Amino acid sequence: MTLEEKKARAKAIIKKLAKLYPEAKCHLEFNNSFELAVSTVLSAQCTDEIVNKTMTPLYKNKYKKPEDIAKDGIDNLRDNIKSINFFNNKSKSVIGLAEKLISEYNSQIPESMEELTSLPGLGRKSANVIRGNFFGKTDCIIVDTHFKRVASRLGLIENDNPEKIELEVKEFVNEKEQYDFSMRIGEHGRVVCNAKKPKCEICEFTDICVFYKESK
Repeated sequence: MTLEEKKARAKAIIKKLAKLYPEAKCHLEFNNSFELAVSTVLSAQCTDEIVNKTMTPLYKNKYKKPEDIAKDGIDNLRDNIKSINFFNNKSKSVIGLAEKLISEYNSQIPESMEELTSLPGLGRKSANVIRGNFFGKTDCIIVDTHFKRVASRLGLIENDNPEKIELEVKEFVNEKEQYDFSMRIGEHGRVVCNAKKPKCEICEFTDICVFYKESK
């Protein structure tokens, strides 16, 4: 598929997604950029529901700023987030994140991609989650498992590496539409295009879906 063909396909998909999921938003619960950053670190290979259930009361009663986490220490943090997958390694990342925010950023979450990805536990996907959902940036391709799966099934991407996917998609999705496209295609992955049992019978993309055609 040529770049022009991908642009045309993406344009049609974007239009339909906008009608299907006009209010698509982040499923992590947060009140500020600090909460979103910590929850984003913790959400890797873990459901947003589990992260929300664990962290919402902690943000309300205990971890209101980076200093609270740093002061509480890794052992207490680890005990508090044991319900989250890979809590040992994630505890180290969150402590490192808190300490770096205190020492280098006046306890504030930075806005740029370069600064965000310099923080422990935050890669490009996580940085784009923060940039799009808190700072209101539109040039954000959020390559999570849902995005990767649906974009592949719809024939939009050829790469498997998240960073290469991000660069690939930026070639055929307008900068102003990238964040909304990411959120809406992710929502389609949650609601319809599941990993194991996609609901093809109710999907509105079967006419162009590579996965659907190959499964027939």
